Amino acid sequence: MSRSVRCWQIAGLIVALAVFMGSVSVEAKCGPKVDNWVAFVDQSGSMYMTYWKVSGKDSKVIAKKGGGATVAKEVVAKQILMDMNAVIPELNYKGALDLFAPFQELSAPMMYNRPDFAAAIKMIKDSQVIVGRQTPMTSGFMELEQSKLLAGLTGKTAVIMFSDGMANVGSDPVMEAKQLIEKYPNVVVHVVSFAQPGVKDMSIAGKGMNQANEQKGADINRQIAQLGRGILVDAADLYKNPAAIQRFVMDVFCQEIVEQKIVLRGINFDFDKYNIKPEFEPILDEAVSTLKAKPDVKVVIVGHTDSIGTAEYNMNLSKQRAKAVSNYFVSKGIAASRLQTVGKGLTDPIASNATADGRAMNRRVELQVQ
Repeated sequence: MSRSVRCWQIAGLIVALAVFMGSVSVEAKCGPKVDNWVAFVDQSGSMYMTYWKVSGKDSKVIAKKGGGATVAKEVVAKQILMDMNAVIPELNYKGALDLFAPFQELSAPMMYNRPDFAAAIKMIKDSQVIVGRQTPMTSGFMELEQSKLLAGLTGKTAVIMFSDGMANVGSDPVMEAKQLIEKYPNVVVHVVSFAQPGVKDMSIAGKGMNQANEQKGADINRQIAQLGRGILVDAADLYKNPAAIQRFVMDVFCQEIVEQKIVLRGINFDFDKYNIKPEFEPILDEAVSTLKAKPDVKVVIVGHTDSIGTAEYNMNLSKQRAKAVSNYFVSKGIAASRLQTVGKGLTDPIASNATADGRAMNRRVELQVQ
């Protein structure tokens, strides 16, 4: 069955159940968009030069000039990575951290977890000697290929490149990136850009940045992101900006999973009970008829309680309520393999537990269509 046909079937079931039985609420959750991700950080000489777009905002002072405190691009990249790591959902994908120009593996691909990745990020140096440290961006892609990192990953992979796009050694980095992307069609390349065209060197001793080079770096980053079908974001927009970090992480790592909840209106269990009362049966019979009309759709039956009693007791009671509805469906001809039961106990009220009416509303069962 095609995905589109199944979506229409689910939509039809939701509408039918909602019309006959109850209200619908929608919840969006994060499902994994990728199977692997690689943080690919430029550590060339230009990345250890001042990032004037944010200088003065950071406590890590690497130089004192007439304009005050300055901060290196690499330090900003490190901070952005740490902020991302704090909010990246742990959804059973592999993560890796590599530097380039020159290539250096800080964390081999492994099941992603925040503490280990934070330890790898801390290994990025805050300062390095700039003189003689060239910016061979092209070799970064060549070394990534030579490392066999991408070849060893299965499924969809997101590469997040942190770079200013500077390339003063080697061939065209865009062409090298193009060859790599064409070889690995399951790879998406996102770029966090540190190019700063139009920004002035604010130091008294500064001679000004080479604006042609800065624009070229910006253009290189834009082209790589386009070729890689990825997101291009300015590092200054992410730096110490939790909302922007959250949006970027969600865009890179999450595909929205929408859950439809249908509250079975009129099915409110008596206090401390889970039996199916006669007045419940017409409502449940409508659900049975709808499920029979959509034989390929599965349903999660979720039981709930009010807040009276212990959490443990209410959890068991909610499971019994869900199971009672499931047993009724099975007795009416719905295959047990289409039904899953879950108890939420007292954790998810839809009304105030301070009143008798509110508690009655919370003693309910919901259907989640899969």
